[in-house]
This record gives sequence, structure tokens and C-alpha cells, in this order.
Amino acid sequence: MTRKQDLSAGVAAPLFWFFTLVFAAMVLSRFDGFAVQIPAQVHVAMLWISCPLLLLAGAIEGRIDHGERSRGTPLWLTIDSRPIRYTFTLALTYFGLVALAAFDVSLGVVDPRAPAEWPHMQRLLWFLGFSFGMSFANYLAAAGALIPGLRVVTAPFSRLPTALGLGLLMALGLGLSAAAFELLARRTEIRAGVTDAAGRVWQPE
Repeated sequence: MTRKQDLSAGVAAPLFWFFTLVFAAMVLSRFDGFAVQIPAQVHVAMLWISCPLLLLAGAIEGRIDHGERSRGTPLWLTIDSRPIRYTFTLALTYFGLVALAAFDVSLGVVDPRAPAEWPHMQRLLWFLGFSFGMSFANYLAAAGALIPGLRVVTAPFSRLPTALGLGLLMALGLGLSAAAFELLARRTEIRAGVTDAAGRVWQPE
């Protein structure tokens, strides 16, 4: 049994514009010049709501009829709605920025974190260039993995009565947020384990 696709992209657009604004604010909150001015409780709240919000967006997207497309058309071309594309692009960007900061991962010349000695405005422009500025590349990644994954995860909930399905989906989202907090709490241990494993693999004979 497949889920109903009884929504149009136009009808859902206002809600996805709201999702877009929320995730855009979350992305901006990861710029270190802003992050230090935001209370820790706000950062915690954003992480708590991020997973339920993403699952809700995924559940709605799964019910949208994107029109007749050939079977071989890539997903990134199938979704012809800017707010839908922006929502999942910015969500993926936000989670990526959280992971980069938490696990202190460096991406070299494409790292959104500019050198600390740069002037504030220059560092902000650098951050914007490698977060919002790489939106097309991030959208390709979202269309390749995030959106298909959300369609699979949210499909069973769409077959339940609406109130029950949404309630269970939000509970799952909060569970994923709790798992993310647990992962972040153990980031030092995880980082040390990865470093140790990499050292054993690449240790010259």
C-alpha cells in the first residue's frame, strides 16, 4: 500500500516557506560571531526541534504530487518548488554545521569556519559563502540521500489516522534529537576512537 499524494506543491508552499525561515535562522546561529551571543538554552532548543521539524517536513513532502515525470528523472529535477528545495537544503546544512563544530572536522579550503584572526565581516561573508552559497551542491546531497530517506521513514506514519501519525512522528523526532544529544555528549570519546582507528589503519609498516 502506497501513501496518498493528495497535496500540490503550491498548497504546501507557505508551510515550506516557514520551514525555510526556521532552518535559515538555525544555519545563521552556527556562525561563531552570532553563536556566542545566543543563550545556550536557545541552541539546545533549536537542536531539540530540528529533528521533529525535519520529519514533519518529510511527511508533508511525501504527500505532494510533483506531477508526471519519467521514471529516469533524477529527484533533484522532480521537485519543482523552491521552498521545498530550500527547506531540505538548509536542514542538511544545519546538521552538517553542527557536526563539523561538535567533532572539530576541518574541510580545508571549503570549510565554512573562517580563520579566527580575520575581521568579523570577512568571516561572516566566508561563512555565508560556504553555507548558503553552496546551496545547489547541498541540495544535490539532500535530494540524493536526505529526502529519499525521509520518504522511507515517514511512509508508515502516513497510513495512520492523521493525529496519531503526526503524534508518533513527533515522538520519533524527539527520540532522534535525544540520540543526537547523546552523540554530542560523547563526541570527545568518539573523536579519540576515530583518530586511534585511523592511526592503526594508516600506520606505515
